[in-house]
Amino acid sequence: MKLDKRTIAEGGLELLAAGGLKNLTTRRLADHFGIKSASLYHHFRSKQQLLDHVADAMIHPALQPAATGEPWHEWIVSVAAALRRCILAYPDGGLLYAGASPPVEIQDERVDFLYKPLLDAGLSRDVTRDTVLAVIRFTIGWVVDEQVAVSRGAGRPGEMSGHGFEFGVRALVQGVLSGCRSPAYQPPHPAHQQRIEARASAAPHRYQAPRS
Repeated sequence: MKLDKRTIAEGGLELLAAGGLKNLTTRRLADHFGIKSASLYHHFRSKQQLLDHVADAMIHPALQPAATGEPWHEWIVSVAAALRRCILAYPDGGLLYAGASPPVEIQDERVDFLYKPLLDAGLSRDVTRDTVLAVIRFTIGWVVDEQVAVSRGAGRPGEMSGHGFEFGVRALVQGVLSGCRSPAYQPPHPAHQQRIEARASAAPHRYQAPRS
């Protein structure tokens, strides 16, 4: 079998499906293809780059273009829902995707794909970027919460979780539609922004034991 990055990434997905992240090791992946671990690094510079490609293969089916005339806000909700389903299909899929970045060689392609419907609708590039990142990060956080709950035997009913997820994504998008849909959108007043930053700075970055 001739190996390339895509084939190796799909093999990684098989290992992920069989046993989660603990099963996705370079040794087991090499054994899967009947090669030595070192041979994987003819295709990937590092373990992280390999994981980036596995994560991209995992979510690739969710990346469907907007239909002609489809509003961007409906499209991005559908992409988020598909993204959630793709990630939930694999044990630890949320943790894998949370720690991954789009592969360098297709990073610009991924950004252009996700930004285009919003930019075409007239949103500024800044608002487009923040909207896409908010939806993706909300999706990751939601899925990680679902999968951790399952691992602890506290899984949530699928229908309830799916409904809550869509509600959350639509709430995010509705905020954009209400406040940022026009070129006249203004960022928070400096005084408000300073208050937000001051409160964030006051929160401890690490656990601090209470003083006795």
